[in-house]
Amino acid sequence: MPEPRHWHLVVYDVSEPKALRKVHKVLSAWGKPVQYSVFRVRGTARELARLRFELTGLIAPTDRLMVIRLCPDCATRVTVQGNDLTPLDLEPPPFRIV
Repeated sequence: MPEPRHWHLVVYDVSEPKALRKVHKVLSAWGKPVQYSVFRVRGTARELARLRFELTGLIAPTDRLMVIRLCPDCATRVTVQGNDLTPLDLEPPPFRIV
């Protein structure tokens, strides 16, 4: 059985401009930006561990990185005021509803 994929919010506060650009570039490859320093990423626990490892190598010990897992029900109840985000693309269920 494959490992389940969940939505995560990845929030960071990086003070060094060069590291800030690198972190933003890495997260752009992994997910979609919500705000400049907030991304939403969908992945397995193993993928998120790899992402955290990659980001930890880019930031200083005084910088902050926070990863928040959203439960499936919470992910469907995300609301946005202002410009709409691209929708949370949920994978179709492994069965067909009739």
